[in-house]
Amino acid sequence: MKLLASAIAIALLLSTNPGFGMDADTAKHTFEAATQALNSGDYPAAETGFRKVLELDPRNVSALANLGVLYAKTHRYGKAIEAYQRVLRISPQLRAIQLDLGLAYLKQEDYSHALPYFRQMHNRSPSDHQAAMLLATCLTFSGHPEEGLSLLKPLTEAEDPDPAALYLLGVAYARAGKAQQAQDIFAKLFSSSATPAQANFLLGHAYYDAAQFREAEQAYQAVLQADPALPGAHRELGKVYISLQQNAEAEKQLKQAIEADPQDASAFYFLGALMVQSQRYQEGLSYLEKAQSMTPDSWATYFYMGKAQLQQHDTAAAVRLLRQATEMNPEDAGSFYLLARALRSEGHAQEADAAMQHVVRLHTSSLDAEKHALKDAGVVGAR
Repeated sequence: MKLLASAIAIALLLSTNPGFGMDADTAKHTFEAATQALNSGDYPAAETGFRKVLELDPRNVSALANLGVLYAKTHRYGKAIEAYQRVLRISPQLRAIQLDLGLAYLKQEDYSHALPYFRQMHNRSPSDHQAAMLLATCLTFSGHPEEGLSLLKPLTEAEDPDPAALYLLGVAYARAGKAQQAQDIFAKLFSSSATPAQANFLLGHAYYDAAQFREAEQAYQAVLQADPALPGAHRELGKVYISLQQNAEAEKQLKQAIEADPQDASAFYFLGALMVQSQRYQEGLSYLEKAQSMTPDSWATYFYMGKAQLQQHDTAAAVRLLRQATEMNPEDAGSFYLLARALRSEGHAQEADAAMQHVVRLHTSSLDAEKHALKDAGVVGAR
């Protein structure tokens, strides 16, 4: 989203004095050079520059904000979240940073963590269309589709409604178990300029998001009957077959997707992950390495590559890859568990124990969150 760049404006406003307790000219030159590198797309140089400023002044809000933007632009959302959180610990009222933090969570599909930021945003500006859409997205995908519907209905009652709002409304109906209303909304959406293939593609995506995989399968099959060359259709049908545990069909569709578009990184990733899960480790690695070359900031790619190397007893490679996965997504217990196994095989018992302790902390945190949710719902402690 373009809004991820909003932190740049904040940072530039704050950059009149980017350094405290250091040579002002050096700090200013380093900061300006890093900002110029960021704007020109030279991300390694920009990251080096902002980190140099932060080494000298760890509370430099301008450098932290821009570093967060850089990480978001390069899809390193875990690191972006960390940078934005550091900014807000120093300056809690920076609304643009709150927005960017919410968007970073959203990009990771971590809807429950994104939700509070967008709720605040909506409460401040109830008539803001974008704020309502972001909040409705989080509600819909975090198990509260009814509340999402209440936000989306007013957005879709205009004579010429926003197609994105209509689509999300259809998804909310589907997730709320209101199949007929969902179909009516999609029919309204599809009555515009969409072709039958495009209409069914959107319908398939909505069913997939709602975990209605048989319905998604039928929709994507209709897409391929209407337009066998529609970009992404084979990939999406392959993903559906993975969810249905029809691995042979999934492999067939994903290979067709790659044949149609050799730059489809997502198809390479899903096919590689499928092969690793099917214990075809070397084949899986070849596809995952291709996916990693196109999207180097996908933690899940490193996870499956590390898993494959661990199963092939190349524990040194597994440690390297799984370390990368845990650094990029420190909330995934599976990555830490496999890392602990790999470290122990390499003889690093102390590090392995630390990784397993992190697994326990993550599971404990998850259980605590579930208990709080049940308590809020009146389930725990009810008499």
